[in-house]
Amino acid sequence: MKRIGISLLFMVALVVCLTWLLPATAQSIVTLNSVSAAGKQRMLSQRALKAYAQLALNIAPDKATNILAASLGELKSSNATLRAMAKESNQAALQAQTALIDKLAAVTATPPSAASLQQAAQISEDLLDNAETVTQGFIKSGAEAPAAMVNLAARQRMLSQRAAGAYLVYQTAAKSPELKARALKAAGDFKAAISAFDDAKTEFPQIAERIEMARMQMVFFDNALGNMDNPMKEQFTTIATTSERILSEMDSMTAEMVKQLASRNAVPPTASAKKK
Repeated sequence: MKRIGISLLFMVALVVCLTWLLPATAQSIVTLNSVSAAGKQRMLSQRALKAYAQLALNIAPDKATNILAASLGELKSSNATLRAMAKESNQAALQAQTALIDKLAAVTATPPSAASLQQAAQISEDLLDNAETVTQGFIKSGAEAPAAMVNLAARQRMLSQRAAGAYLVYQTAAKSPELKARALKAAGDFKAAISAFDDAKTEFPQIAERIEMARMQMVFFDNALGNMDNPMKEQFTTIATTSERILSEMDSMTAEMVKQLASRNAVPPTASAKKK
């Protein structure tokens, strides 16, 4: 399976470099919001799978039903919005996205079983891959560095849901090494990127609280992940609830960064900006 998103090394270098890059006044709020919305589809692909796995495990089924419906609904509505504003070069990927969303909706409309969970897991991976292609298409439409920074923040939303979804599908008796590795890697990538954002606090002071709240939730998340093969059922609930709290913090952080990047004036970097 192809790698998703920016490599860890590039993510760290990007965040460090952005502490001294000149802001781009030409960066459009529309472009930044498009990158955020396209990136959010990556998260929704994984959140829908997580909710479907919760239903299989009977973990807060009423809440999981609502999350599944909301995720699929937002996937469809945001895809339609993105298609209306995308350039011709991005339309093919968005059309493929439409088909994958419909496939995921059809599978998750059936009662969860070993076969349907495996099918949903594969479709969510295909949807995630394609959503990355769509996101990169929107990044190329705007000023590269600010759009990439928004993408980096938006990607954190996906990683929280990817780790939780893989963990919960793993617990439905589909205990493949691939699912275990996927959950652990997503959690590791999330923590590494959160640490990289520490270097951006000078430029984005309003994200500091969001980062610390996410770190606190990751402590509980890690404790549950550390016992994947012999878990207590309470840990399933921990994974489901903490992933939602982390998502909320990362969603707010992304929105705040979009707002600040779009409203900046072009000024020289501060003398105190952190460099490496």
